[in-house]
Amino acid sequence: METNHKDQWIADRLATLEPRWSPNVARGRALLASKLEKRNHSLTWIAVASATAVVCIAVLALPATRALAQQLWYRLILNRIEVVRLDLSKLPLQMQVTTNGLEQRVYDMEEAARKAGFRPYLPAPGVLRANPSITITGPISVEQTIHVRDIESALVRVEASDVQVPAEWEGIQLRTQIGPMVELNYPGRVHILQARPMELSIASGFPLEHFAEVAFRSIGVSSWEARAMAQRFAANPAWFLDIPPDAVVNIQEVSLQASPAMLIEELDDKGAVKRATVVRSTSERMYSVSSENRELSMKIADALP
Repeated sequence: METNHKDQWIADRLATLEPRWSPNVARGRALLASKLEKRNHSLTWIAVASATAVVCIAVLALPATRALAQQLWYRLILNRIEVVRLDLSKLPLQMQVTTNGLEQRVYDMEEAARKAGFRPYLPAPGVLRANPSITITGPISVEQTIHVRDIESALVRVEASDVQVPAEWEGIQLRTQIGPMVELNYPGRVHILQARPMELSIASGFPLEHFAEVAFRSIGVSSWEARAMAQRFAANPAWFLDIPPDAVVNIQEVSLQASPAMLIEELDDKGAVKRATVVRSTSERMYSVSSENRELSMKIADALP
């Protein structure tokens, strides 16, 4: 894979996934980064990194000893996508990720359906003529723990002196499961990533909107913007596709026949498009389509159910 600073950014983002089987964090990150160096695609994998990052402000569960006494849960489906120019990996939460295998190759769609637990879709006939190779990633379980002192320290670093963190948040855990995700890899560096929308369980009684606002403030979002983002999230929870502000990309909403979508174009130093990724969601699927041509990516995304 051609090396550039954006590829390294993707590898660094995904290196936050720390499999439980390796207690050595440095070794775990190195193994995953090494694996990614062998791959030949880029922004398609933002879906995986962002899915992990969004858990930081999406899934709220009480610690195990208290959860036994409180069994009322709200179930949310993230079938809305919101792109933010933030680095959600900077959220000051302790994270542990478990997966039963970062990636496995399968040989036909029937096998993919059995292992993924849902039937993956192909584009309509004639859109892509070659047969894809198929890989499955995950499922990925994410558990994050709130430590009040860590959040307070982050707020000090960004000079958010007006924010107070309730002491009773100490030890609250954030939990969700991501995937499995099915990736179709076509010749010409065309990639389709798809999964069912993430299902999130929120413990009753936790102030989701307040926590989301504090979380955004802890990474430097202004007070008015953090409040607006938290209100939108609490009213209609979204899958946050986070793209750091220093990433050289063009982001725009596009209208497809299938549904509205988001187009993300990676640009080179001269402003030319290197890769175009289209992300869209339905009531039962989330898609990420990546190629070297925006028209092709949009055509493929529109040809999926």
